[in-house]
Amino acid sequence: METAAVLELPVSAVRVLAAHLIDLGLVGARPPIPYAAQPDLDLLERVADGLRALKL
Repeated sequence: METAAVLELPVSAVRVLAAHLIDLGLVGARPPIPYAAQPDLDLLERVADGLRALKL
């Protein structure tokens, strides 16, 4: 956890502290935001080819 590194504390201690703060309602927690879908490489190649064709 980045927070543990910044605070120079063990990750386990930061987890306990964070859980306590969440229980007290002092901080909010939510599930992580999923990564965006990977781009379609075939589509990107076709776009690049189309742009190259416009250049001529």
